[in-house]
This record gives sequence, structure tokens and C-alpha cells, in this order.
Amino acid sequence: MEDRVAELELRLAAVEQRLSKLEGQAPDASVTDEVDLEPTLGKGSLSNASTLVGRVLLIFGGAYLLRAITENAVVPTALGISMGATYALFWLFMAHRRGRVESQRTGALFYGGASVLLALPLLVEATGRFALVSGLQGIIALTVFCALSLSVAVARDLRLLAWLITAGGIGTAFVVLKLSQSAVPVSVFLILLGIGTLWACYWRQWKGPQWLGALGANAGVLALAMLSSSDQWTVAPQSVFLSSAMLLLAYLLSFAVHSHIRSHNVGVFEAVQALLAVGIAFLGASIAARAGQIVMSQIGILALLLAACAYALAFTPLTRSVRGRNFFFYSTLGLVLLVVGSALVLSPTVAAAAWSLLALAMAWFSGRYGRVALSLQCTFLLLAAGVSSGILETGLQALAGDALASWPPLVPWHLVIALTTVACLFIPVAQHSDRWGVLAGVPQLIVLALSVWEVGGLMVVYFAPVLAGAGTAEANQAVLAALRTAVLSISSITLALSSRHQRWPEARWLVYPVLVLVGIKLFLEDFPNGQPVTLFVALALVGSALILVAKLLGRDNAAD
Repeated sequence: MEDRVAELELRLAAVEQRLSKLEGQAPDASVTDEVDLEPTLGKGSLSNASTLVGRVLLIFGGAYLLRAITENAVVPTALGISMGATYALFWLFMAHRRGRVESQRTGALFYGGASVLLALPLLVEATGRFALVSGLQGIIALTVFCALSLSVAVARDLRLLAWLITAGGIGTAFVVLKLSQSAVPVSVFLILLGIGTLWACYWRQWKGPQWLGALGANAGVLALAMLSSSDQWTVAPQSVFLSSAMLLLAYLLSFAVHSHIRSHNVGVFEAVQALLAVGIAFLGASIAARAGQIVMSQIGILALLLAACAYALAFTPLTRSVRGRNFFFYSTLGLVLLVVGSALVLSPTVAAAAWSLLALAMAWFSGRYGRVALSLQCTFLLLAAGVSSGILETGLQALAGDALASWPPLVPWHLVIALTTVACLFIPVAQHSDRWGVLAGVPQLIVLALSVWEVGGLMVVYFAPVLAGAGTAEANQAVLAALRTAVLSISSITLALSSRHQRWPEARWLVYPVLVLVGIKLFLEDFPNGQPVTLFVALALVGSALILVAKLLGRDNAAD
């Protein structure tokens, strides 16, 4: 009853407006336009819903009428397709017009959806069945229609229309790809659609459509990469690289504008898409490099330039002063690009040395600016240096490998990297943060573990050939086992002593795990291979370590 009374009031207002015009009198206030009298789903009436559905069915009926006229050769095919496109654009215009009024937005959504469902299949038939347009022309037409539809969705705040045009645009693009084999234009269109959807979400603060747009953009470039290896497609590897570079730069530039010009925080989407775009870009670069069209060192230089830009964005005054997600995002992105770029430009040994020096700088910056994120970056650089130089593999082989196998060689660079890792422990870093909580000590904990791994491994590498003949056929397994036990036992005591210092409280978290490893090692290596003398030494060392560790940690607890 209330719905009907409201409708009668609107109709009465329209009649009064017409009477005022006939009498030459202008109404004091604007009266609702005649189109506003249409029923909407916002009223919650089943009759209103059926009215809207009925109108959509009539719209599609008109479309089938145009199709019948075209198929029966009443008008030329080109003219019939043009009439169908005009018909679809008319209903998109009606969606834009109706969306001006809040009460008519549901009707606008129906009209916009009808326009999309009319235009996209028509475009596919024009490209495939009727062959009126080429693949490139079809993609251009699709780009224009999607741009108009997204503009209407943003202008009238129709998020469902944005979802529909994004999904429809992606699906239509891949159908056109199959029909016309226009791989590069399709890839470019999907990137533009992804960026357009992203900015639509930024402008209207929507959640969701940007993920679908990014999925289409990523899929478009990956499809281009796969098709470049097929003999049935003429896709140049360089086109794959250019498309992937376009994807990366378009998204990174959008993120930078959103965070530093529009002063918004990045979120989960930006972090995920940035990593995916970086990975896809390097995939495209590797494809082009295998084809001999580019050199990977050039890609490394570009990555280093992007890393410099990312760090510049991380250390802008606003980003640096506000302890938020933007700093963590851009500094982490800069670190990833820095490591990958330097790995492509430098040899593994030189890159490891450079990362170790950068780790020292990151540790200093962490203490200088109170950033736990930079302490984490220091840890990541040390880990990358350990992997690239081979010292972590050497340490593992020395502490747990076979003495009869090829013994790890003595490499001077390993000593430099191990000393750098230990030096990072003596540089004050940020270890307390309300945002990180207990996790603020994790980076320092990892550096402590790396120090034990690398220094302990090098000690075994240096002393095992002399004391146990490691690496030769006469290697003494018993002496080697005792040597390893001694190194690990001394490491546990060193960690316990370090935990008493205010700079390394996290060391206590490693003491007992190291002792547990020593206990397991006794049963797996010392007892099966040991001799009475070596077993005496090993058991004495482990027992002494347990007693000293208990006293050191007990005193620490009493002091607390």
C-alpha cells in the first residue's frame, strides 16, 4: 500500500508540473523527471522486479528482431551489425541517464547489463562469423565499448556493471584471440582493462573487481608467452617481453600514483599483483633472452633502476614518517628487484659480496630509523649471500656430510661472508615494535642461526682435514664426529652467553634447539662411529654444555 501511495504522489507531482508549464508558471522547485516514475527494485516490490525483467526481455526481443532482419537480407549485413551496435550503445546511454537518480540505479544496472550482453556477442560474430572486422579492429571496438561501460559504471557507482564488463571483456578477448589469432592486441587490451578496472576501484573505493581485472591481464601475458613457443602462432618473443614490461610498469605506476599522489595505503592486492607482475616480467625477459633478442644483463640494469625508484618511494618524507604499509611495500619491492637485478648483472660470488655489504647498510639504517622491516631486509640479504656464495651448502656438508665424499674446498669469500654475518650482529638494529610485537626479534634470530651455521661449518671445514683426514680414504669418522659435537656444543654455550646481552636476547631461543640436535647427533653419528676416547670427549663436551647452559639461562631468568 505504501508503495502505491508513493507512486501516486510522484504521478501527481508530474501532473502539477505539466499544468504549471501550460499556465506559463515555472515551479519553485524541480519536480522529478518523468523517467523517475519507473518502478525499481529498491522499493522491494515483486511487481517492480517483474517490470524490470519484462523490459529487459523486450530489449532482447528487439535485438533478435534486428538479427532476423539481418539474416533474412532485408538490410546488408554490415548495416545490420551497425544497427545492433547502435542498439546496444543506446541502452548503455539509458543506463547512464537512469543512474543519475538514486531510486533508478537498479533499473540503470539492468539496462547496462543488457547493453553488455548485447554488444559482446555481436562483436564476436562480427569478427568470426561475418568476418566484417579484423582481429585488431575487433579488439579496438572492444576497448572502446569496455571504456564506455566502465565510465558509466564509475560515474553512476554501478559496481555490478563493472564486474560484468570486466568478466565479459576478458571472455570476449580470448574468444577473439581464438578466432583471429591476434595475440598481441588481445594482450594489450587485457592489460588496459586490468588497469581501467583498478582505477575504477580506486575512484569508487570498490573491493573485488580489480582482482578479476588483474587476473585477466596476467593471463593475457602468460597466454602470449605460451603461444610464442608454438609453431602455429606467429608471436615474436620480443612482443612477450614488451607486453610483460608494460604489465609491470602500468601496475607499478598506478600503485605509486595511488599511494604518493592520492595519499592512500597499499593493500593485499598491490602486494600480490606486484610480485606476480615482477615474476611475469622476468618470464617474458627470459623468453626473449633465449631467442637472442635481448641480453639478461640489460634486464638486470632495468631491475636495478626500478629498485632505486622503489626505495626512493619508500624513503619519501611522508612514507618514512608514517609507519604504515606503504614503507614496507616499497622497501620490500625494492629489495626483490635489487636482488634479482644484481644477480643478473654480477657473478654469484661478487653478488654475494655486494649483498653482504648491503646487509651491513640495512642493519645500520634499521637502527637509525627504528625500522624492523629494514632488519628483516638485512636478514634476507645475508640469506641470499649465503645461498649465492655456497657457504650454506658448505656448512651443511661440513656439519652433516660424509667425510669420505669430496670435502668442501677452502674458499676465501666464505670467510668474508661469515664475518659480515657476524658483524651484522654487532650493529644495533630495531628489535621492538608495537606493530610487529614478538615477531620483531625474528630477523635477529635468523642472523644468529646463520652465524652458527656459517662459522661452525667453516671451523669444521678448516680443522677436519687436519684432525680427521676428511676428504681422504683414511678419514677418521670417530674424530670427525667428536669435532662436530665440539663445535655444536661450543655454539650452544656461546648462544647462552650472548642471550645475557641486551642486544641478543633472541639467542636463548636457539640454545636448546642446538642441544637437541647435538643429542640426536650422538645417537646417529657418534655412537655408531665413535671410539672410547672420542666418545669420552663428545659426552664430556655435551654434558658440560648442558650444565653451563642451564646455569647461564637460569641466572638470566633470576635477573628478570
